[in-house]
Amino acid sequence: MQFLRRAVALVAAGAFLGSGVAHADSPFFEVQSLDGRGNNRAHPEWGIVGEGYSRLAPPRYADGAGQPVAGPNARYVSNRIFAEGGERYLSERHVSQWAQVWAQFMDHTFGLREDTNVDASIPWDNEALLETVRNDLLSTPMRRSGEVPGSNPREQKNIVSSYLDGWAVYGGTEERLAWLRDGAKLLLPNNLLPRRDARGNSETAPPMTGPFGAITSGPGVVTGDMRGMENGTITAVQTLFAREHNRIVDRLPAHLSDEEKFQIARKVVSAEQQWITYQEFLPAMGVRLAPYRGYNSSVRTSLANEFATIGYRSHSMVRGDLSVVTQAARYSEAQLKTLRDKGFTVTITGAQAEIKVPPQLLPFNPDLVDDVQLGPLLQSFGRQDEGLNDELIDETTLRSIVFVIPGCQPRCLTAVIDVSALDVQRGRDHGIASYNDVRRAYGLAPKPSFRAISGEATESFPADPELTPGAEIDDPDSLDWLSPGQRRTTLAARMKAIYGDIGGLDAIVGMMAEPRLPGSEFGELQQAIWKKQFEALRDGDRFFHANDPALRTIKARYGIDHRRTLGDIIAANTDVRRGDLAYNVFRTHPSVG
Repeated sequence: MQFLRRAVALVAAGAFLGSGVAHADSPFFEVQSLDGRGNNRAHPEWGIVGEGYSRLAPPRYADGAGQPVAGPNARYVSNRIFAEGGERYLSERHVSQWAQVWAQFMDHTFGLREDTNVDASIPWDNEALLETVRNDLLSTPMRRSGEVPGSNPREQKNIVSSYLDGWAVYGGTEERLAWLRDGAKLLLPNNLLPRRDARGNSETAPPMTGPFGAITSGPGVVTGDMRGMENGTITAVQTLFAREHNRIVDRLPAHLSDEEKFQIARKVVSAEQQWITYQEFLPAMGVRLAPYRGYNSSVRTSLANEFATIGYRSHSMVRGDLSVVTQAARYSEAQLKTLRDKGFTVTITGAQAEIKVPPQLLPFNPDLVDDVQLGPLLQSFGRQDEGLNDELIDETTLRSIVFVIPGCQPRCLTAVIDVSALDVQRGRDHGIASYNDVRRAYGLAPKPSFRAISGEATESFPADPELTPGAEIDDPDSLDWLSPGQRRTTLAARMKAIYGDIGGLDAIVGMMAEPRLPGSEFGELQQAIWKKQFEALRDGDRFFHANDPALRTIKARYGIDHRRTLGDIIAANTDVRRGDLAYNVFRTHPSVG
C-alpha cells in the first residue's frame, strides 16, 4: 500500500516510474523536469525558472522601493580600483584555468538574470583623468534587470532553474531540447555543436546570446543555455558534455527505447557535473562545506541575490591569454595557415606546436573548437594557472573590451564594455546592501576602517608636495607599481578617497579588496557567500547525486558510474590520453595547499 501511494503521488507530479506506470518509453526512474518544477515536492515552485532571488541582507534602494542608490561613477571606480596597470598575478595555490572555466559553466547552469529595455548605461568621459580608452558611445551600455511582478521593494528573478541539473547542456524548455535532440542523442554534426542552420532555416533555431543582444538568425552554434558562445572556453565545455551524453547513450543496451537512453544519459551527465563541482572544483577553490546530511526539503536552493550579483563574480580569475601546446602533427599545413590567417600565433618547435589565442578571438567565436581541436583546447586549461582572485581585472579581456561599431564612415567608432564597472552598477541596480551590511547578513563582523578591509597598514596617501590634498586619487602616478604586489598608493587609501565613508562602500568592491584566507582563493566574505550557496544547492536538491537511488541502479544494470573526474571525461571524449592530463585538472601543482 505504501508503494502504491508513492507511485500515485509521483504520477501526479508528472514523474516517470517505469513502463507500467507512465508509458512504454518511460525509464524506470523519476525524470527531473527541465525547469526545476517539482524538485521539492512540498514546495514544487522552489527553484523553478522565474523564481525571485532570495536575499540575506535588506535591500538598499535610494527610495526604499527600487531606485538605485547614487554613488561614484562605476567607471571612475573601475579606473582606480580594478585597473591592472600592466601587472597581473596568478593563483598562488596553482589553481588552473579550469576553475574559472568551470565556474562560468556552472553559472550557465543555475543563474541568469532577466534583462529589460530600461536604460541604465554607465556614463563615460573620454577626457576624464586616468581614462586611457576612447569610447565613442560615451557610455557603457547596461539595462536594468527584470523584476518579480508586484515586488516591493524591487526583487530580481532568475530565469533558469536554480539546480545543478545539466541546464547548460539540455536547456529549460521542451522546444529547445527538441531542437537539440537527435533521437536518444544530442545533435552533433561531425562531433561538433550544431550550427544554427543544422535543421534548415537558421531563424527557426533557438536564440543565442551575441555581443549586441540575442542572435535569432545567421551563423553560430546552439546549446542548451543561450550563453554557450560567450567565449571559446565555454563553447569547448559545451561540446565536451554534448559528446559525453552521446558516449553514454552508445554504452546502453540496444533494446532500450530512445527515451530511456536519453533520460539515463541526461541523469548521468547532470550527476557527473555535480560530482565534479563538489569533489574537485570547490575543494580546489578552498571552499569547505559542512558534511552532507542528506536531502532536506526545508532548504530552498534559490540563488541569493548577494551570491548571483556580487559573490559569484570573480572576474579577476579570468586570464586574457590562452596558450595551447600540442603535437604539431595534429595539423596539416593548410590548417596551420588558416590559424595564422585568422590571427593565431603559431610556433612550431620540432614535433611541438604552440598556438597562442589572442583575446579578441575568444568571445563569440564558434569556430575556435574546430580550428584548434577540442582535446588540446581542454588540455590547455589545466596547464595554466588561473588569475589571482584579487581586485585586478584583465584589461583587454574584461575591463576595456573594445568593439567597433558597424559602419566606418567617416571613421571607425568604438564602444567599450567594462565588466568590472558593470559589476559595481549591477549591485546598485539590484539593491545590494552596503559592504558591512552584507558581512553582517553572513554572520561576519563589520570592518571599522578601509585598511581593516584590505589588511594594509595605512589608508592615507603618501605625502606629495606637488599635489593639493584630495587630488591624489586622480593622479596617474598613484597606480604605479613600485615592486611586485606593491603600488604607490594602498587600495585602502583609494577606497577611502572614492567613498569617504565606509557605510557607502559597494559590497563587491569591499569583497574583492579583502585578503585571501589561508588555503583558499577567497577572502572572508566571498568564502562565506560561496559556502552558504553551494550548501543550499546541494542540500535542497532532491536529485543530488548522493540522494538519487536511480544512479546506483544505473551503475548496477549498465556499469555506468557518474563518479568520474573531469580528466576522465576529457579523455573519454577526445583523443587526449588520460595519462597526459593531471589526475585533478583543477590544479597545476597538486602538492600546493
